[in-house]
Amino acid sequence: MEINSPPYPRTSCNLSELYYALRELHEWVEDHEAWANMQAVELDAPETPFVPKLPALPPEELGKKRYMSQGIPDMFIVWQAVRVIREKYDDVVRNYESEEDWESRAAIYYRITAVRSAALLVSLAFLDGEKREAKSAEIVKKGKKNLLKSIRKQLEDIPELRDMFKGNAKDDDTLDDDDYNRLFHGDDDE
Repeated sequence: MEINSPPYPRTSCNLSELYYALRELHEWVEDHEAWANMQAVELDAPETPFVPKLPALPPEELGKKRYMSQGIPDMFIVWQAVRVIREKYDDVVRNYESEEDWESRAAIYYRITAVRSAALLVSLAFLDGEKREAKSAEIVKKGKKNLLKSIRKQLEDIPELRDMFKGNAKDDDTLDDDDYNRLFHGDDDE
């Protein structure tokens, strides 16, 4: 059983070292992306691909210049996130030590979730401030839409609530705030 863990920036790392840790994290995700997406399909993950395709790394000097122009709070958040990804991955390594456990559905789920988290972090970390903010808002909106779909599916499975949703199914792209009101308040016309 070969374990290839994501990078872990030290508490004493400087901005340049954090930049190179992010590049290393990008490579780690690339190494695990195909495997993680294949495993996600086997686990019936809600999205395909589960791990989004990574943007290409910018040339080293340009990427470093762009990254170094970010604010300290942004860099601190990235530093924390890279460390958390590694710590969560280390928890999986500790809790699923045997080869049989390492290949269990639970361990695979935690491992592919770490790859996905790393991919999302890397995809945001090298963007300039405006693009990063827009991409973050897009990710939050997508998360809300997936939550709504999940809640709706679960509520549709309850016989007493099935009629409330009958004929009201919308295309995934048209789910909106009215759907939240329908889920929690029903039809006001009745």
